[in-house]
Amino acid sequence: MKRRILVSGAGSIGMRHLRNLRVLGINDLAVSDPDADHLKNAADELQVEPFADFTEALTRYKPSIVLACGPTITHVPQALEAAKTGAHVFIEKPLSHTPERIDELQEETAKRNRACMVGCNMRFHPGPAMVKKLLDEGRIGKILEAEVYTGSYLPNWRPQQDYKKSYSADPAQGGAVLDCIHEIDLALWYFGPAKIAQATTQSAATIGLPEIDGTADINLVHEGGMKSHVHLSFTEPEYRRFCAITGTKGSIRWDFTEKIVEVKNRDGKIVDSFAEPENWEPNDMYIDEMKHFLECIETQQAPRRNLAEANAALQIALQARNTAKMSDK
Repeated sequence: MKRRILVSGAGSIGMRHLRNLRVLGINDLAVSDPDADHLKNAADELQVEPFADFTEALTRYKPSIVLACGPTITHVPQALEAAKTGAHVFIEKPLSHTPERIDELQEETAKRNRACMVGCNMRFHPGPAMVKKLLDEGRIGKILEAEVYTGSYLPNWRPQQDYKKSYSADPAQGGAVLDCIHEIDLALWYFGPAKIAQATTQSAATIGLPEIDGTADINLVHEGGMKSHVHLSFTEPEYRRFCAITGTKGSIRWDFTEKIVEVKNRDGKIVDSFAEPENWEPNDMYIDEMKHFLECIETQQAPRRNLAEANAALQIALQARNTAKMSDK
């Protein structure tokens, strides 16, 4: 199959994917972005064909694969438009900011037998991947409870951009719940389907964004009764990311900063530990994610994170935003 790839959105994640596609040997690339500066930067650096208009890019460039990497509000409309041309579609996280038209996208990609994958790079991180493997092997017995945590600082995310003007700061499509949805996805991946028992949020007023959620705490009850707590924040100056899982036979802890997964027995003694590969770099998970998507297209296999899984995480996120009581607004 000839790979003719259009990346929509030349912001930080779009540029990352464009660079990685070049690393993977993809030469036939185009980019679309209504921002003239973004478009010029992408075209100059990567020598890709530029389009200011997404629909024009679909019509003139005729891609076989489209990556929807623009603002969240554009994800589903552009993915649906691309699918209707017969293209395979990769959508950056979060899938959307609303449930609207997701069923239509599901029907369109299924009808045309097109691959559709939603970004889940943390599943390709060696830490969470090892946690999932250990859980599947039953290393700590029946899972009793867990915490999945991410804390970061939005002003540091994209130094070249005013964060107050980014889509992350937009009340319609931004906020920590949607932007930090990876941890919701990991909780569902680790422990299975869930419903919200309780959700609370705090505004991002401390970083000058009182109209959006900056921190969220979501208590989930998974099938079988196991409970997990998901903490999401982009107002914490100290970067922290980890999960801690307790089972009937012991516990598992992964820490992003410490770069290690530890298994302890019921007495708290470390019985096994797994360090990241020595030369592993964060960009490797994005490359592995894209390799997986391209391989799924070639082999006609289902992607690791399909629309149904991404939608399940989105529904949790949207329910948390709608039911949580935001304080300090």
